Amino acid sequence: MTKTVISERFRSVFVASIASMSISYVLTLTDNIVAGQFVGKAAVEAMTLVAPIMTLIVFLSYMVADGLAMMFSYAKGHNDQLKANELFSLGAEVAVVTGVLITVVLIACREEILSLWEISPHLLTYADEYYRGLMFVALPCMLNIYFYTIYVAEGEENICVQASIAMFVVNVVLDVVLGHYIGVIGIGIATTVGNLVSFLYHVPYLFSKNCQLRFMRYWHGGELWRGIFYSWYHSVDTLCLALLPLIFSAYVLSRFDEHHLIIVTVIVNMFTLLVTIYTGIVDCLQPMVCQYHAEGALHSVAKTMRLGISSTVAVTIVLILFSFVFAELLPGLFGVESADKFYAECVRAVRIFMPFTIFLGVTLMLSNYYIYIERLNFGAAIKFLLLLILPSAGMFAGEFGVHFMWAGVGVSFIVALIVTRLLTRNESGLLLIDAQKFSRQFSFDTTPAPENLPALTDALEKFLSTLQLPDDKKIFLRQLVAEVFNVHAARAEDFRLEVTIIPQGDFATVIFRENAAPFNPADKLNPLDNVREKNYMISGDENKFVVVV
Repeated sequence: MTKTVISERFRSVFVASIASMSISYVLTLTDNIVAGQFVGKAAVEAMTLVAPIMTLIVFLSYMVADGLAMMFSYAKGHNDQLKANELFSLGAEVAVVTGVLITVVLIACREEILSLWEISPHLLTYADEYYRGLMFVALPCMLNIYFYTIYVAEGEENICVQASIAMFVVNVVLDVVLGHYIGVIGIGIATTVGNLVSFLYHVPYLFSKNCQLRFMRYWHGGELWRGIFYSWYHSVDTLCLALLPLIFSAYVLSRFDEHHLIIVTVIVNMFTLLVTIYTGIVDCLQPMVCQYHAEGALHSVAKTMRLGISSTVAVTIVLILFSFVFAELLPGLFGVESADKFYAECVRAVRIFMPFTIFLGVTLMLSNYYIYIERLNFGAAIKFLLLLILPSAGMFAGEFGVHFMWAGVGVSFIVALIVTRLLTRNESGLLLIDAQKFSRQFSFDTTPAPENLPALTDALEKFLSTLQLPDDKKIFLRQLVAEVFNVHAARAEDFRLEVTIIPQGDFATVIFRENAAPFNPADKLNPLDNVREKNYMISGDENKFVVVV
């Protein structure tokens, strides 16, 4: 990966997000493993039926977090820290209220929710125990997810990793101890306590001197609904991830029998792992694409998406290889013994399903991207096709046998990518970036060292010769770029500097992006009095100095 300001920012968030999301998945896997080892296969099957409740809580958490985080990133892109803090405060208040309300519903409607499944009393007993262990998870889960999402947008993803590690340690220890002594209910309690510990780990940063987040009493119904509006589109994949296992389970129960649910458990766990990791990559893309889209910096948007898609493909290939190598170990993790007739069925299902997932990852990245650039309905439609409608249709290939079911679901991912390409064939490629606007913007990334200034100057001259700007503004742009470059070069530090110029009618916006320690170049420049705007903003991953000429 070539080093640029954007690639370094992406790399930092990517490592942190993948680590956090992988930990979250391993925790879910640990719940099933502990249940399979200490209680039995029936406990795992029952937990598979109840698990969508937890997924629905996560969906509602993202309904609060994602939209407000997008608006938070747009505010950062517009250089408005006050609005960013107002949105942060609004989301924290809503997360608390919503978490409490969900907890009340889970307690009051326990019997009604459990009665939705027509299963044997033996399975129902385990399902009820797991449910009772999760009844108080909503509030800590919502706060944990909200702070994670905002901290990634703020560039403080390292705190998120540390919080996830704390949750992992607490959850695993409690899984083993409580699962051994009190069974399935203890596994649910471990999940609740783990989320609480992770949320509490986020809190101290708010009181540190480097924190720009400020909590204030703030309420704005219009902005809340706008946030929910954005969240709905962004969180469709989480909703589908809750509904699709229910559809798979219902179909398997009607077409086969409840013992085949263990195959659904294994495939859904692999599917969840993939979507969890893709969500980690999406968490990298969201603050970057939203911020750059708000700035109108098309080159930065394109660079970010190329990184996101290539990373998705690379990660998926690695997971496919691992799934083939270790497929025979997976059933044993869920309590399926090698002598069990479903052991070989599970192994075969994994090897049939996994190769198709490379198409799942690419299409999911694109669907989220369309939402970030405010093509909301288009992005949501692609998500529903990819994660619900087409897989549900492909599932009916199971009429020819259980393994045809997973082949049909896999083929549906290919169909979803083909449909996406067909729907964008009349626009400027899959990224929907206006080619003419793209060609009229300037982007140059370099190390601010004196020997690199001539290359920057030559590229800038070629770009300015194509613009219809007054000569005095072109002269000012040349001087501004050279002066800011020299100011950063004098710092004698190893970092990257990106210069972006966005013409807009009779004026131009110049963005200097760097990934060094905070330093406002305006303090070292000659007075910039004849400009429309100048602003300097810092974050954990990159800092930017904006001048509107």
